[in-house]
Amino acid sequence: MPGSLAALLCLGLCLSQSVKAYKERLPKPSLWAVPGPVIPWGKPTIIRCQGTEDAHKYVLEKDGGMELRDMLEVAGPWKEAEFFISNTRAESGGQYRCQYSSKNVWSEFSDPLELTVTGLYPKPSFSVIPVSILDPGEDVTFHCESQMASDKFIFYKTTGANAPHMLSSSDHGADFPILSVTPSHGGTYQCYTFDDDYPYLWSIPSDIILLKVSDSQRRGSSDVDSDYDSVPQQLTFTSLRLVIVGVTLAILGILLNEAWHSRAAAYNPKEKPKQPERQSELWMDGPIEDSPKRP
Repeated sequence: MPGSLAALLCLGLCLSQSVKAYKERLPKPSLWAVPGPVIPWGKPTIIRCQGTEDAHKYVLEKDGGMELRDMLEVAGPWKEAEFFISNTRAESGGQYRCQYSSKNVWSEFSDPLELTVTGLYPKPSFSVIPVSILDPGEDVTFHCESQMASDKFIFYKTTGANAPHMLSSSDHGADFPILSVTPSHGGTYQCYTFDDDYPYLWSIPSDIILLKVSDSQRRGSSDVDSDYDSVPQQLTFTSLRLVIVGVTLAILGILLNEAWHSRAAAYNPKEKPKQPERQSELWMDGPIEDSPKRP
């Protein structure tokens, strides 16, 4: 009986320690790649793991394999750790996770990061049907075609936060339709091919296609603005015509007035100026002498 009691006490103590350790587990870190999760062959990349302010040790794990793990230890509190890949190769592609520790307590693993290496297969051709400039509500189809038989085709939007679309194909090409497009579908697109046995090794990216979707609200407002703009133009042309007509009539009036005066002057010659009186001339020559007084 005493032995059974001691065993139960030991089991309870172990369970309490496990529960305490579970409660003390740190929150999971964030994991991302710079410049992004799709890296061309031979280019460098940085994998960043971000924990708490007092994290002292970070661990990066690839594909769950302990032999491929990389460890970064820091001497003091450090919120973020960087794992640098100077020359991306085929073996660099895969799924990564990271965790950190603080005061001998380990965090949960981060969400997985899928790192893809491109450039292992020939570049596929990429086209759009019918056109790359659309109105909202129209349909469009992207076509990706490879020179070699590929298991899967990747339809990838390089701008925005949309995840890549994947299609399986037993032929040399695949279609990616988008029904009833909206302005949010606008952006740049590419496609890749890859072998199903190596999902993290893609082909050389195709040429980029820019999809433009017009904004119906902006189009409506621009039409209204153009209507309003046409009104002042019409008024300007009308005013200009009225000014030209007014100036023409004024010139004709002046010419008619001058012609009338010329004709009137021909029938009524000017009068000769009157001769001044003699008395005035004498008065102007000098004073008139007083007449002699009669006796």
